Amino acid sequence: MRKFALYWPDYEIVQRVVAQIPWRTNITLLDKLKEQEERIWYAEKTIENGWSKTILELQIQSRLMERTGKTVNNFPAALPPMDSDMANQIFNLFQQEIPHF
Repeated sequence: MRKFALYWPDYEIVQRVVAQIPWRTNITLLDKLKEQEERIWYAEKTIENGWSKTILELQIQSRLMERTGKTVNNFPAALPPMDSDMANQIFNLFQQEIPHF
């Protein structure tokens, strides 16, 4: 609880974002991310996409925040928001696995 209070001192952020996700997910954000900006971004994406704790951990490990917006595609125009995000994430993962010569 001390760590939670230390890392989330702004009441507005707590009410707007952090209070909307499960406690286990909050613990993951506190344990895996050092910067508040990252914690807020991943918390917002968790709410937006309905991620479980496991999916959140995978997104953090794959550094989704750093990769977001780096691919050029028409997913947002062609797909509903949730499908667009998933397609974009899969596309980004696929690109990372292909060796670049």
